[in-house]
Amino acid sequence: MRPPSELLDIISKLAELDPLVRKGAVRQLSSKQEELSDNELNTYVIERLISGCASARAAVRLGYTTALGTILMTKAGESWELDKILAVADKKMDLAEKTVGTGHAIGHYLILVTYCQTRKLKEAEATKIVEHSKKIRDFAPSLAFSQINLLCSLATKTKESVFQKSVSPAIEMNLEGLSSQFTPENVYLALRLRNSHSTVVAKYAKFVKKDGSIQFSDDQYPKILAALKRCDFATVQVFLPLLIKASVESSGFDKMYLKVLEPWALSSNETKVFDRILTIVTQFFDFGGDVKSIVVVFTKEVLNRMETATRGKGQFRLMSKKVDDFAAFIQSKLSELRDEEAYTALKELEKCGNVDKACGTGLTTALLSNLGKKQISVWIKENLSNQDEVRKIVSAFSNWDEKSRITVLSALLSQKATETSQSVVTSIIDSLFYVKTRAGEFASIQISEKNEEVLRQLVVAVQGEEEVKKAEKSIGKSKLRKKSLQILWYVTRLWSRIAASSVDSAAYDSDSSEILAIAKNEADGNNSLVFVDLLLSILSREQKFHRTPTAFAFVHAIPTLESKDLCHIVETAMMSEAELAGNDDEDMEDEEGMPFDESEIPSGNGDDEASDSDDDDEEEDDDEGNEAVDQELLDKLNAALGDAAPRDSSSDVEMDDLDDEAMQKMDERLAAAFKAIAPKAGKDKKRSAKSVEALKMKIADLLLIAISSKELAEQSKIKLVVPLLKWAKVDAKTHDKVAQKVLELVNIVVKMKFTDVSEKDALQLLKQVLDEAQTTTNILIIDTVARCVTFVLKISSRDGKSMSAGVKTEFQSLFENYLKNVEGKVPSNFVIQPIADLPLLFVDQLGMLIDAGFDEENRIFKRTEILGAIAMIFTKQVLQETNIKGAIIKKIGKLAAAYFQKVVDSDKSELKPRLFGTVLQLILKVTVCIQNDEKHVDALRESLEYVIQKMFEGEVFIQLKKINPTCHHIIGKSIAGAFTSIKKSLDIEN
Repeated sequence: MRPPSELLDIISKLAELDPLVRKGAVRQLSSKQEELSDNELNTYVIERLISGCASARAAVRLGYTTALGTILMTKAGESWELDKILAVADKKMDLAEKTVGTGHAIGHYLILVTYCQTRKLKEAEATKIVEHSKKIRDFAPSLAFSQINLLCSLATKTKESVFQKSVSPAIEMNLEGLSSQFTPENVYLALRLRNSHSTVVAKYAKFVKKDGSIQFSDDQYPKILAALKRCDFATVQVFLPLLIKASVESSGFDKMYLKVLEPWALSSNETKVFDRILTIVTQFFDFGGDVKSIVVVFTKEVLNRMETATRGKGQFRLMSKKVDDFAAFIQSKLSELRDEEAYTALKELEKCGNVDKACGTGLTTALLSNLGKKQISVWIKENLSNQDEVRKIVSAFSNWDEKSRITVLSALLSQKATETSQSVVTSIIDSLFYVKTRAGEFASIQISEKNEEVLRQLVVAVQGEEEVKKAEKSIGKSKLRKKSLQILWYVTRLWSRIAASSVDSAAYDSDSSEILAIAKNEADGNNSLVFVDLLLSILSREQKFHRTPTAFAFVHAIPTLESKDLCHIVETAMMSEAELAGNDDEDMEDEEGMPFDESEIPSGNGDDEASDSDDDDEEEDDDEGNEAVDQELLDKLNAALGDAAPRDSSSDVEMDDLDDEAMQKMDERLAAAFKAIAPKAGKDKKRSAKSVEALKMKIADLLLIAISSKELAEQSKIKLVVPLLKWAKVDAKTHDKVAQKVLELVNIVVKMKFTDVSEKDALQLLKQVLDEAQTTTNILIIDTVARCVTFVLKISSRDGKSMSAGVKTEFQSLFENYLKNVEGKVPSNFVIQPIADLPLLFVDQLGMLIDAGFDEENRIFKRTEILGAIAMIFTKQVLQETNIKGAIIKKIGKLAAAYFQKVVDSDKSELKPRLFGTVLQLILKVTVCIQNDEKHVDALRESLEYVIQKMFEGEVFIQLKKINPTCHHIIGKSIAGAFTSIKKSLDIEN
C-alpha cells in the first residue's frame, strides 16, 4: 500500500533545515491519528522515522526523532514496545557496518533516549536499555559520553527498585574507574549523580561526600584538569557547567579556578583564552556565585594576557574586543556591591596588581564609587600617600554623598600639597559645575546649592568659619556680580590651599584679595574692566582647571557687562605676543640677533667724562661685576679662548700675536661653549607662542559664551563684530587657528535674529566692516565681511521685502564702486552674496542690476556674476512673495535679444562661454517663472522669437556646440535643450 502523497509531503518536511517548518510537520503528522490507525501505514511511518534517526544530516535526525517521540505518546504508538522498536532499529541500522556504523550508533542512541522520555520504564525495559547502550558503546567508543548521559537520565527517571536492579550496576561499573583514572565520562557521572544518588557515588568517588558536596584533594586537581582537557567542543558544553556548578555549591570555586579552570583556559589558542574565561565567569554567576569571589580570576597570568591584548599588535588586537567585553561584564557585576562588600572586594582587587591598567576599565573605580562614608574614610587613610590610588577619586567622587565628598576633600586639603593632590582636587572642583553651551542659542554653567555648600564647607575647613563669613559679608554688598564673585572666591581659596607651587599659591591669594576689592568698589566706573581683567589674568595661566570656574563667573556676570567690557576682552586678545606672554621688558636685540643691554650703548659724548671718573668708582664697579660673573661660564669661556684668554697683568700675550689657525680653533671652541651654556631661546619662543595661542583660544571660548547667552543685549553682540574682525586680521598670519575661530564667532552673530537694531546702527556697522575689508586680502575674512554685508541688509529690512532708505543708498554706492573697481577693494561676493541670500530685497532694484549685467562697458566677469545673481531672484518662492513689473520683463527680453543677436552676427571665436551660458540661464529661469502670465509671455516672445530662431540655423548652431560643455555645467542642460525649454514656455513654434 502506497502512503498518501499528503502524508509523504509531511514526512519530507521533517527533514527541512528551517526548524519552524520541522515543528509544523511534527504537529501535522501527530494529528493524522486516523490514517496512522491503519496497521500497514502505521508500520511504514514508524519504520521510516526509526531509520531517519541515523541520517547523516542533523536536521533530519532532529525532525525524525521529534516526530517519533511525539507519535509514541499518542494512540498510534501504543503498540510499539521497546523490543519491537529495537528489532526494527537492528534491521534498518546495522551496527556492524564499518562505513556507517557510527551514524547507525547515533540513531540507536536517539531511539533509546526517545523511548525513555516517552514511556514509564519497567524493570525489564530499563535493563534492556542499559544493555543496548553498552552494546552501542562497544561498537562506537566515541559515544561513551552519550551512554553516561543516558544512564544519568535513567537514574533520575526510574523507580528506586528499578534503579537498584537495572541501572545501578552499570553506574557502579563506570564509577569504579575513578580509582585508577579520571575520564570525562566517569567524573561527569559522579558530578551528575552526586545529589540524587550520593551514597552510590561517594562509595567510588572520594571527592564526593555523603551529603552530595564535593571536596577535591590537591592530588585530584591535576586529574580533573586532565579530564577537562580531554573534552571535545561538544562534551565541554555539558561537562564545564557541571564542574563550575559543583564548585560554587561547595564553596570551592577559588581553588577550582586556580588549579583547573584557568590552566584549561590558558591552554587554548591565544585568541580563544578570553572566550573561555568569559564563559567560566558567566556560568559562575549563572549558578549563583558570590560576586566578591570573582576577584580570583585576576591572576598575574591573566593580567599579563590582558595587557598584551590591549596594547599588543597583530593577532593580539583580535583579543582586544574580547578583553573589553570581559572587563565590562565583570564591572557590571562589581557595581552591584555596596559599602563593606565593595570595600572587601576592592582590597582583594588591589592585591592582584594594577587591574585597571591591564584591562583598560575602571574596575576599582566602580567599587570605590559604591563605598559608604565609613569605608571611604578608611580607604582614604590607607591610600592618601599613594598617588595612583588618589587619582581614582575623581571618577568616583560624583557617586558619593555630600558627607563622603567633604571627608575625602578635607583629607586631601589637610595634607601637604602635591601635583597629584592638586590635580585631583581641582578636577573635583570642576566636576561640581554643570556646563551646558550651544553656540548661537544659549550658554549655561550652573552649580547646585548642594555643590555650593560643599565648596563653602571645604573653604571653612581651610580658612576657618570667621574668615569665610567676613568675606561673604564683604561680597554680599555687591549688587551686580555677587554670585560670580562668591563662587570664584571660594574656588581661589581652595586653589591656593592645594597649589603645589608657592608662586601659584601666592597668585591665588592675590586673586582672592582682588575679588574682595572688586566687590567693595562696585561703584567705580572701571570696576567691570577690573573684573574682566581678573578673569583674563586667571585664564592666562597654563592650568586647565581655571577654565570652568572662570567661565562660571563670566556667565553669571554677563547681564552686568557692557559692550565696552567685551570689546576690552577682544583688545586684550590683540595685544602683542610679548605682552600676552608676560615679557613686556624684552631685551633689545642687535643685528646678529643677540640680546644686549641698552645701558651698554655708548652715548658718543661721554668719553672724556668716563676717563675722568674716580678710581674708587672703577674698583667698586669691578667688584660688583665680579660678583655677578658665573664662574662656570667664565671657566668654559677661558677654555675656549685658550691662549687668548685674559692673563695676569704680567702676561704679554695679545690677540694680535695669534696666527690664523689659532684664531679659527678659538672661534670653534667659543661657538661650542656658547651653544652649551646659552638658554634654548628657540624652544622658549615656541613654547611662548603655543601658550599665547592657547590663551587666545580660551578668550575666544569666553566670547562664544557671551555671544551665545540670552542675557547679553543685541546691541552688545552687534558691537562685537568689528572688533572681532580686527582681531582676526591681527592673527590671520601668526595664529591661523585663532583667526578661524574668531571668524566663526562673527558668523554666529550674523546668523542670529535681531529685532531691535536701528538704521543708524546698521549703517555704521556696514561702513565699519567695509573699512576693515580695505586692508586685507585674506579670503576667509573677505567671505566673513560679505556675510556681514548680507546681515546688515537683512536686519535693516522690517518686512523682509525691502531695505531701509539709508542702507539701500549705501548698498547702491557699494555696487557702483564694485562696477568701477574703485581701488580694487570691493570683491564680488560683497554685492553678489547679499543678492543670492536675500533675493526678495533686490526685486525693486532689478532695473539697476539688469542694466549693469548687460552693460558692455563693465568687465566680463562682473557682468557674468551679476547676471547669475539676477537669475537667483527669479524663483517661484520669490514670485509667491512679490510681483515683478512688466517693464522689468520687457527690459530683460530686449537686452537679452540684443545680446543674442550680437552673438549671431559676430565672430563666434570671440564668444565668452560663461557669459553666454549665464544669459541663457537667466532667460530660461525667467520664462519658467512667468509662463503662466500671458502679458509677460507675450513681451518676451516678441523680443526673443526671431533671434532664437536664428540660433537654430545651421552654421550658428554648429558654432555654439563648441561651448556646449561650459553651458551645460552652468545650466544643467545643453544649449539646444535650454532653447527648447524656452520655446516651449513662450509658445514659440519649432
